[in-house]
Amino acid sequence: MYTRPFKPLLMAAAIVAINGCSYITGDEGMFRDRAKDYQEAVEIPAMKMPEQVDKASTQELYVIPPLAKVNAEDNEEITALDFAVPRPLPLGASAFGEHVKIQKLADRRWILAGLPPSEIWPKVRHFLGSNGLRVVYTDAINGVIETGWLQFKESTDTKDRYRIQMEQGVQPDSTEIHILHLSVPSEVKGDGQVNWPKRSINAEREAWLVDELAANLAAQGDSGGATSLLAQTIGGGAKIAIVDIDREPVLTMALGLTRAWATLGHAVTQQGMVRYDENANTGVYYINFGQTKADAEEEGFFSRLFSFGSDDEEAELPVTKEIAAKSPYTLNEILSNLPLQDADVAALFPKLELSDEARKLEEVPGYLLIIAGQDDELQVHIRDAYGHRLPRKQASDLLKHIRRNLI
Repeated sequence: MYTRPFKPLLMAAAIVAINGCSYITGDEGMFRDRAKDYQEAVEIPAMKMPEQVDKASTQELYVIPPLAKVNAEDNEEITALDFAVPRPLPLGASAFGEHVKIQKLADRRWILAGLPPSEIWPKVRHFLGSNGLRVVYTDAINGVIETGWLQFKESTDTKDRYRIQMEQGVQPDSTEIHILHLSVPSEVKGDGQVNWPKRSINAEREAWLVDELAANLAAQGDSGGATSLLAQTIGGGAKIAIVDIDREPVLTMALGLTRAWATLGHAVTQQGMVRYDENANTGVYYINFGQTKADAEEEGFFSRLFSFGSDDEEAELPVTKEIAAKSPYTLNEILSNLPLQDADVAALFPKLELSDEARKLEEVPGYLLIIAGQDDELQVHIRDAYGHRLPRKQASDLLKHIRRNLI
């Protein structure tokens, strides 16, 4: 009887298969594992563009946090305090309609939306298109849309045009929409560039578009397309940041002084903050963190927000203890008795002069919030009630809490 050699053939086939896998997927194979190739990567020079080519479209997608000044004494490098790794934004925010508001300061009105400019941009374009408002100019990098001329039925002798400016809001992932109105005689020809005024020609017609656009954005809800890292350049950079200046955390604000003063004034009355006094001439808010007798029943709320301490060790700040609703000192008393012989204190109060009658006040509670600089380049410092610096971590935590309450 003849027996076929099945087992030897199967073993031979298995050996060939094993060797074949090594040939295909091994280190020298056709489809080798490249998971660790990055470890052997070398740095290459940055891409250089010809002078005549616009460089705005070439930028880093993944930002590396900058280093602040190096401490010459111990060669310490300080990283940015408020750096967050960028990531693709979500498709939308929940209950978006509830996060569309019309803000007002003096005679200025604008829309505040709870989505980043990269997601608001297509919503505004949809609103304009669905309402027959022709677009003649766009600048996505700066967040600008300009409409063509339109004519209101009640004003046949004039024609109107709108400029819509979308900017980053003071809060992350928010957008401010500012609208400018222009009106000219109806015989003016062309859709080209125009000289836009600083303020709307007709406040009522500006208000009409503000109201209509805000209502439409709220009605659209959070439905929208996905966004990419490149799309996040719409509307410019962040208006608010916490940076390290001379080894001290500082809140920077790319806002006008009037707007900054107003939004800080609102923030320091929210979520465990008490505003004792203020002095607009010197740019100082006198504030405290804790509970007054009126909200003592919420004891423990504020302690869950923070853990304060120096850079070297954690130390609890007793912010949950009851504090007085008023300070025993007025802000003018505090400012009149600041230790201005200390150059670090005097540098923040250039309008104050050292007085021979100045004395050290006893047990002054609270903090001084000092606003310095000029429009769009403002710096906000927080110091103790004597004008001295706080531990870096404590100052950073307090400024972050203030920032969360800006509007």
